[in-house]
Amino acid sequence: MIPESFERELSRCLREHRARYPLQQAQDEVKLVFQAMLGPGHLLAAPEITENRIRLETADLEPDPEEPLTEPLGEDYCRLNLRRAMAEGLTCRMIAGMMAECAPPRFTRKDAAAVCGHLGIGKEEELKRLTDESFLPSHSQAYRAAYRPAYRVLPMDWVPVMDAVLAIAAALRGGERVLVTLDGPCAGGKTTLAGRLARVFGAAVVHTDDFVIPHAQKTPERLAVPGGNCDAERLVAEVAAPWKRGGAVLYRKYDCAADCLLPAQEMPECGALILEGCYCNLPRLSALADVRLFLATPWPVREARLRSRESAQSLERFYRLWIPLEDAYFEAYGLPDEGCILLRG
Repeated sequence: MIPESFERELSRCLREHRARYPLQQAQDEVKLVFQAMLGPGHLLAAPEITENRIRLETADLEPDPEEPLTEPLGEDYCRLNLRRAMAEGLTCRMIAGMMAECAPPRFTRKDAAAVCGHLGIGKEEELKRLTDESFLPSHSQAYRAAYRPAYRVLPMDWVPVMDAVLAIAAALRGGERVLVTLDGPCAGGKTTLAGRLARVFGAAVVHTDDFVIPHAQKTPERLAVPGGNCDAERLVAEVAAPWKRGGAVLYRKYDCAADCLLPAQEMPECGALILEGCYCNLPRLSALADVRLFLATPWPVREARLRSRESAQSLERFYRLWIPLEDAYFEAYGLPDEGCILLRG
């Protein structure tokens, strides 16, 4: 069943594309519907193959800072224009990485053909071909000649965090090690986003949850200090400072259940490090950061996630202790401040 809301949004996108590309043909609209419902799957292969295909296509392109970076394709996907991506410093590997971070499509070729029929797009013969797994719709010659399309299809959920992607890409162009902090309240999606960014940029991720202070240090006096629940001193000494100095990083995770530090582990060699979790913008950490991100997710979304993943006892501790401690930290340090890139979760 195709939701009516999906077709309405797709119709709106089609109207926008018709206004932006007046020489667009029915053939181009069939391709748009195909991409809006099936995403980049037909272009995904082994990462190095996808990357090489992008490299070949961009070899003769001129960067264009005036071209829109993304253009929506309904609810699920968007087009990333390669000329603008080049102007923004996104590499072929980064683009391939963003493409790979894509869930399976929720629709089929048969669904795409049906939607085209509902919207009065395309000839009957072409719509029948759309259900053939070996058929790939293409742009019309008129469209190609007029607009020289060069893009890749990405999941739409990259759009709200594109400022973060561009900031990290820009920092990496400097050739130095890049330290990224990803802060925000609990259950906002920070860990998921950190993992996605790490895969795109080949970064390591260290979680502030592994640097909670030991039970013996959880005195009322320590917890009264905004951010005092985080062992920021050890996080700086074992991770952030040696990372910025260019040395090897050996750090110990804290096991809260056992109330002990685990054996030291070495962080793999990489060009970027993401510190993920609440409290990673405490002053001694933010002073070392090259890119500071703050993920703000609406409370109803966060609460639903907490209720789905926490036991009743654990949820009660979040309400009584952890959330008030986070709120006190954000208020004390005025977070997100002007130095943070604010992302809407």
